[in-house]
Amino acid sequence: MALGGSQKVGASCYFLKLGENNILLDCGIGFKNALRYNPVLAAIPKIPGIYSLSQISEIYISHAHLDHTGYLPELIKSNHNSKIYMTPITKTLLKSQYNDKNYLNIMHYNKRSLPYAISNLDNVVATVNYMQKIPFKNYTASFYQAGHIPGAMMTLFEYKNKRILYTGDFSLHETPLTGACQIPNKKIDILIMCGLHAKHPRYFTKTEPFDEFKQKISNSLNYGYNVYCHVPQLSKGVEILTYLNEYLSEDIKIYIDEKIYSVICSLENLNCQILQKNNYRLTANTSLDGKYIILSTQKRKTLLAETQFINCDFSLHDSFEETVDFIKKINPSKAIIVHSPGEDNDDTETVEQRLLLDAECNTDFIFPEEQIPYIL
Repeated sequence: MALGGSQKVGASCYFLKLGENNILLDCGIGFKNALRYNPVLAAIPKIPGIYSLSQISEIYISHAHLDHTGYLPELIKSNHNSKIYMTPITKTLLKSQYNDKNYLNIMHYNKRSLPYAISNLDNVVATVNYMQKIPFKNYTASFYQAGHIPGAMMTLFEYKNKRILYTGDFSLHETPLTGACQIPNKKIDILIMCGLHAKHPRYFTKTEPFDEFKQKISNSLNYGYNVYCHVPQLSKGVEILTYLNEYLSEDIKIYIDEKIYSVICSLENLNCQILQKNNYRLTANTSLDGKYIILSTQKRKTLLAETQFINCDFSLHDSFEETVDFIKKINPSKAIIVHSPGEDNDDTETVEQRLLLDAECNTDFIFPEEQIPYIL
């Protein structure tokens, strides 16, 4: 049952019942007209034999974006029984995001009364590694690199001779910081897939998603301007820095705001090498000199003279064609497509319509509605 994030983006949360085990896949928040909305956890008792959230046995978090994780602290406040599984990098990113002022404002928290899940995340999370396999009474779970952002994982459930793969957000292409997804070398029976562009045949991922930023930044520097780069998410700030370090001369200094710098230091403690000698922490006392770039999560209304503002937002989701290719590589018996908004034109081609014409594809598709149980 999709409790949120079925045929739209936001509040991704999916209930999966495997025998006696009641599992949640992600638990995010969404926004509509600047108002937050949450997954409808109250719909779970529609499942026969489920009476309360206390019966949730395991929660698997695919990656650290808030549309997949933002409601997790609220869930843990009402349910301390579930064990939560995620990668060490995802936990590191979540610690930073949950303590970020913007998130605290969104959730109406304050730092003196942080929820149990935020202040005690180490106590409620079990970290897992790629290719690790965990046996439970009725099933086993194993984990694969998903791409998309650092730490993202796909989860494979093996239950009664069936294999069920939940992708979370994934990517077939590499970025400067994150490798491509690792497709399990096993026959997958059921694919639960976050297919953001499964209904967008005209969406194409750029071969180099940062080309546009590179051109803007290079032009500004060549004309004698310094650059203020705004990124909307901490993980994207780390991604942009990695890219800047790849192509910029070390004569150009990169000043990194405290939030992004703190995340980078935490990632480096997990053996992710990111910082270079021309990277500096930006503090209130930092003296800016020479040619430089500022990388920050804060939108500055006023800038220093001879400084240009560049909004560095981007998508790391796969294109329509890559989504089709991923399904063909998996070739499951059944594909449940979630996290998949449509377009205004109802005649737009979907991955299902495309693959109906492929003689080698034997997949049946479900585009589930929210709060409706589906027997897999």
